[in-house]
Amino acid sequence: MLRRLSPRTKTILGVLIILIITIIAVLYAPPEGDANNVTGDLQETPTVVTVNQLSALPIQQSIDLSGLHVSIKGAVLASKFSDDRKRAGTYTLRVLVDTQNKTHNAVGYPFDTNVHLILPDGQTVPTKLISITASSLPQQAQSGYLDFPLQQPMVLEQLKLQFVGNSTDTIVVPFKS
Repeated sequence: MLRRLSPRTKTILGVLIILIITIIAVLYAPPEGDANNVTGDLQETPTVVTVNQLSALPIQQSIDLSGLHVSIKGAVLASKFSDDRKRAGTYTLRVLVDTQNKTHNAVGYPFDTNVHLILPDGQTVPTKLISITASSLPQQAQSGYLDFPLQQPMVLEQLKLQFVGNSTDTIVVPFKS
């Protein structure tokens, strides 16, 4: 049957087949970043590299925010971190935190607007990068960090974290362990 077709018809048929295959590939190929292997496993997460670490401090303090238990594990001051795509200051203070929703309901806490770093002179610095999500499902735990931009190195023991509660409550956590 293909022998009877003209060369022009064969070319049009070939182009149509390539077009159909391209459309199918675009519509049904896995999006970038998703697993595209047989088992569905995601690729290994790269190790975070700290560039020019100036100081580190274990903090080990915990607070409760409307059913969300927040454990502040420690702080690291460095020039930058390899997973930081939002450069804002000369230095970055990374505060390591764990959260756990201890309730049977979904809980939300807007870390981006409600958490600030308090400097020794009383100035507050908002977060620039947050790796934990604002919403937490019942009994869900998360580990991550809150990054703060700094223009100069600081003595970590002199810093504090400020958490604004749902009402007018404000919780201040000193970095002194």
